Amino acid sequence: MTAAPDIADAPLRVALRHVDDFFDGVFAPLDRWVPSLASALRRESEAGALTGAQLAAIAKPGAHQVLDTEGRPLYGAGFCASEELVSEGNPLAWWQGPERALLASSTFGPGQAAIDLMRLEWYRVPEATGDRHVAGPFVDYLCSNEVTITSAVPVLVGGDFWGVVCADVLVSSLEDALLPVFVGHRGSTLVNANGRVVLSNDPDFETGDRYPGADPEGGLSELDRSNVDVRVLSSQRYPFSLLVTS
Repeated sequence: MTAAPDIADAPLRVALRHVDDFFDGVFAPLDRWVPSLASALRRESEAGALTGAQLAAIAKPGAHQVLDTEGRPLYGAGFCASEELVSEGNPLAWWQGPERALLASSTFGPGQAAIDLMRLEWYRVPEATGDRHVAGPFVDYLCSNEVTITSAVPVLVGGDFWGVVCADVLVSSLEDALLPVFVGHRGSTLVNANGRVVLSNDPDFETGDRYPGADPEGGLSELDRSNVDVRVLSSQRYPFSLLVTS
């Protein structure tokens, strides 16, 4: 694929900058929450592992502050603790929806909850990398039953991984926030690192579709050789690329 002139890409880079700015605004309250949460967890766990009820009491103020974030349509927020931190009960202290309901612990069995949660991308990637992560789009059967993007930040205490703080944005809300940015850029599609469509103003693509030419394993690594009619601009901060058809 022949690189498009910079002058042609400039408006698209502005559109992609809006995507970066949106997720900067999602991560900012999570980043602010981590230090105070880590301190509280360290203090409260000195007597031993916590119960799910104790964890929820510790996490509630910070999670509600995240949900208070202005300018970002956050649907849910909370903390998922590592298996070692919680002795019994729900390791996921999570509030969601307009009523900010606490996710019911009855959906989890003793011990099984931590095992299942550890397999989910928004938990296992920050645990493995020690860095923030954006997971999705995926259908969130655990919480909202909606197509969701989850932003996660690891909580490290003394260098040890103690869990992740997260915030959810429903893709329907993300479309409301970002699709207007692509007005005037027909055929614009935002995809994740695996080449899955996040949102698009192209009627041929729906959220969750794999973009034509994207490698199931390598995402967009093969796209340049297989689709000559697409310009690709990738974010430097988040696992997203903007693909625009000619």
